[in-house]
Amino acid sequence: MAVLQMSKKGQILIPKKIREKAGLKPGGAVQIVESDHELVIRAVPADPIAAATGFLDIKASLTHELLQEHRKESRRDRKTRPR
Repeated sequence: MAVLQMSKKGQILIPKKIREKAGLKPGGAVQIVESDHELVIRAVPADPIAAATGFLDIKASLTHELLQEHRKESRRDRKTRPR
């Protein structure tokens, strides 16, 4: 745990090791969340959509499943369709 000194302007310096571990870059954004008697600093990804992509570890392809369902329906329709 790092103990930081706050400047007269309310600024703090996040130690380099912590910045690197959190992936903070110069000019990058952080979010400060206030909870009871504590403050939590969170790194904000440069591209939140890209960061969220793939957060569900699902190997199935929805497109593949839809194509399979479509093929089943087509076969079923051909069997029941009058000739």
